[in-house]
Amino acid sequence: MKEFLYVSDPEALKSLAIPERVKILELFEDLEPRTAKQIATELGENAARLHYHVKELLRVGLLEQVDTRIKGSIIEKYYQPVAKVIQVNLRVMIEENAQQLGDVMLSPIRTTEKDLLRTINRFVASDVDVRKEYSDTFAFDVGELYLTKEERNQIIAEIGGILDKYKELKNGEGRRKFKYLNILFPLTAADPAEEKLFAEMSQLNRAIK
Repeated sequence: MKEFLYVSDPEALKSLAIPERVKILELFEDLEPRTAKQIATELGENAARLHYHVKELLRVGLLEQVDTRIKGSIIEKYYQPVAKVIQVNLRVMIEENAQQLGDVMLSPIRTTEKDLLRTINRFVASDVDVRKEYSDTFAFDVGELYLTKEERNQIIAEIGGILDKYKELKNGEGRRKFKYLNILFPLTAADPAEEKLFAEMSQLNRAIK
């Protein structure tokens, strides 16, 4: 497995814009190989539908088969991402595939939103004893910073170092699975016309749901 993969291939970029495929890649944070069946079970997805997404990730070079094991009459194929860190080459996207940029960037946000809402809904519907288990489990932080390019790079490096330290921890007694979403982006001044259009689209989306 490589340390880094910078994605610039259009077909691979399309896969990173599909929430189901992003969730598959996120599942491998522990770097443990899995079969398509194991992936489907952990994500609670239909096996046939999940297998299709696995095949597509293989086709575009984001997943690779790393092992084959025979259990009785069954041949099990094990998969892993091709790299520990998969990053999008934003320069290439902006210059050649700008229309996909929004989908790729928003895809992990959408999957995280679904995961968060599921957790909150279960929390709200739980009894008092179960709610106690959620004590000191949520963390939230949002703000704005004024940074030089060097300071921006320093923050990214420091956060990455902290996360890498804890990514090495394995599941075990006393541990529960957490999800984090780390976004840092340059702000663009608001355009009144764009803000009005965005509000209208958001209202329409809520009406459709």
